[in-house]
Amino acid sequence: MKTRIARSGAFIFLLNGLLLWLSIQASAADYEFKPFVSLSEEITDNIYEVATGRRSDFTTRVRPGATYRYKSPLWTWDAAYTFEYRNYARGSNGDEYNHDGSLKGNIALVDNFFFLDLSDTYKRVTLDVARNAATETSLFVNQSDQNVALFSPYLLWRLRGDNTLKTGYSFTDTRYFGVNGTDKTGTASSQGTNGIDKQEHRGYADLTNEVTSKLSLTTGYAFTRLESDPNQNNNSVSNRYNKHDLSGGFKYEYADKSFISAQIGNSWQKFDNGENVSNLFWNAAIIHDFNGAVVGTLETKVAFTEDPLVVSTMETTYRARLDKTFSRGIIGGAVFYSEYVNTQTDAMDHRAQGVSANGRYEIMQNVTATLATSVEKYSQQTVSQQTTTGYPYRLTGTGGLSFAFNKELTLALTYTYVAERYGFRDAAGATEINKGVVEVKKSF
Repeated sequence: MKTRIARSGAFIFLLNGLLLWLSIQASAADYEFKPFVSLSEEITDNIYEVATGRRSDFTTRVRPGATYRYKSPLWTWDAAYTFEYRNYARGSNGDEYNHDGSLKGNIALVDNFFFLDLSDTYKRVTLDVARNAATETSLFVNQSDQNVALFSPYLLWRLRGDNTLKTGYSFTDTRYFGVNGTDKTGTASSQGTNGIDKQEHRGYADLTNEVTSKLSLTTGYAFTRLESDPNQNNNSVSNRYNKHDLSGGFKYEYADKSFISAQIGNSWQKFDNGENVSNLFWNAAIIHDFNGAVVGTLETKVAFTEDPLVVSTMETTYRARLDKTFSRGIIGGAVFYSEYVNTQTDAMDHRAQGVSANGRYEIMQNVTATLATSVEKYSQQTVSQQTTTGYPYRLTGTGGLSFAFNKELTLALTYTYVAERYGFRDAAGATEINKGVVEVKKSF
């Protein structure tokens, strides 16, 4: 807990100090500083997300924060920070004091040649790699706080013709901090387990050839050394490896605002316990603009992804999406399929698939309605990993109204219904959650 406080405190101190210094220097650059504060009241009829013994509670959330953008010929910075206080009126969880922050910067150390990327993010994530904490109904069940820091200097070589070579090094430090609260029975605990801390060193070289204004070719190589605590979470497998990645690809604009791109490569991993693993990876997409009103997207991707509970996870995703824009709104829908494989054991830990639809419509000036629905199916192949529930099906519906007033004051009303079931049409033993939110936000 002390480590968590010290690390989050250091992040906040660094961010505030940087914003103050940039404010002083901003006279020679473009900048925007925008503070805000929001107050919301949430009511849920199933705070622990259980099928029986449901318990309702009121959650008060106070969130002051700010965003900052700074751009000059030599420096570019984007920063955001939100402090959050949560109070559970009926004591379903203890008071929480949370931080959500991001800092991203690029510095030109030598004009047009030597650059430095810096970033730091601190946010709440779910321990289940197949799920997104931002779309979960619970504010604390099976979640952890994640801090990712990046330091990356690189060189941009302008070669003959339209060839560009980017060579560089990056260090990424990923850490997790358990969420203190109560479990689904109401017993005080640290939710789940902490994720596995990781430190990654990566050297890379990427060559880009602009064949024409519409066609570009790329080739790349990267070497990665990943290290973590071999005893963390009582994990008996090797938590360290070397990895070589070799890839090539292209991007082609075949029509206005319409692209096709593809990259394919192979990854070779050697774990410290002697295991050697080889995996093919790719990233392909088609984005087509139908006369400016409809945009269709088809994409497939195989890539290493950050998994809080596994050292090395490869995610395979297939996704199709269609969006149509109207004069006063937008409507869209998507289908997806994803699977997550532990590359060292070659075991599929998780699988997820689903369909979703969403829309936004401006009823009148400054009054906007939103609607979203989704049906998702999850499966977990290994019993060693934790999930939020044992239900394979998750049905979600959300509707909301937003009112914009003068002086950047907004009022938002949101209702969410979630059903987690053993079968799509089987409501026996299901968990149902109803949640309503009223939020007032003021920007300055």
